[in-house]
Amino acid sequence: MTEKNIYEQALETYEKGRFLQLEGSYGRYFVNTFIESGILKFKDEPGQTVTDGYNRSITLRKASIDYDRIQELKENNPEFIDALIGGEQCN
Repeated sequence: MTEKNIYEQALETYEKGRFLQLEGSYGRYFVNTFIESGILKFKDEPGQTVTDGYNRSITLRKASIDYDRIQELKENNPEFIDALIGGEQCN
């Protein structure tokens, strides 16, 4: 899998709300890896409304991939990106 595909797959996982539907470690992994790291950046526009794992409706904000942040992470924290590219994938 290419590096670009990992980020596109993460964006798709976010937009469809799949990370909210999966309880436990996967949801935490996704939030830590893609949201809190800044790889996905958010716009001040409402996005999809999804149902989480507790059957609650949540309206997400529109998001995009922040390639500048990815480059910054490559320079400042290459171990993080290497671990991400080296096999950690979002489904």
